[in-house]
Amino acid sequence: MVNTRFIAVALIACGMSSSAFADDKKYTIADLEALVAQKSFKEAYLHLADVSPGARNAKWIDVGAAAAGGFLGQIEGEDAAIGVIDEIDREYPQLVKNAKYGKPRAEQGYKSLESCFGNSYGVEECVKVAMRFIDLGGDKALTLKVAKLARRSMFAYGAVPFFEKAIAGDKSACKDEDAKLAIIAGLGLPEDYDNAKKSRTLLTTCFAELKGDVMKAFEADSSGGYTQRNSCDALTKAKMLSSLQQKTCSKKN
Repeated sequence: MVNTRFIAVALIACGMSSSAFADDKKYTIADLEALVAQKSFKEAYLHLADVSPGARNAKWIDVGAAAAGGFLGQIEGEDAAIGVIDEIDREYPQLVKNAKYGKPRAEQGYKSLESCFGNSYGVEECVKVAMRFIDLGGDKALTLKVAKLARRSMFAYGAVPFFEKAIAGDKSACKDEDAKLAIIAGLGLPEDYDNAKKSRTLLTTCFAELKGDVMKAFEADSSGGYTQRNSCDALTKAKMLSSLQQKTCSKKN
């Protein structure tokens, strides 16, 4: 069962998408600036689409980011924030890089994901929205922070795709203890599972940081178990296995 409560709350918070105002009087950039100055952030956000795409210049992006960021600050309840952020991101991805939206987005989005992941019935939906959140954000530190949250909030192997993104953005994430836990947990899955495949790739990428922990997991695994089968190639290549262990690896196929 997927819990979509945070999405429902987000829609209530937004009232309706900006496209619902298509037939009303069109607001200009000057109108939007005036609304932001008056702290009428929600109204300004809902009328951002009044400005045609061809006229969405640097000034529009700046006022749009201020409107979206201010709107986030007026939302009540942590559950709602990530749903609203997801809607803003989908409609206006060009606002994310502007600090007036990007900063509150990062802060409130993370807090809202904490609340989302804390609901045992909502993990599947949280994973989807969290992936979109970090994909568009492009913030290395935030990506790692969300990956660590995911590791604490579900079975460790479920966080492997998050650490894949974190490590792709910054290889120093290989040293993170949560990353190690997630990757080793992924190595304990059947070889054809996506997260097992990703973990084998990450083991190669992060071998220097992981080799000691992976070797311990290899030795603790049952003979021919998934952890051994998924780590045999990397450990054999590094000449870390005894002759007996190599025989176990030779039987894996």
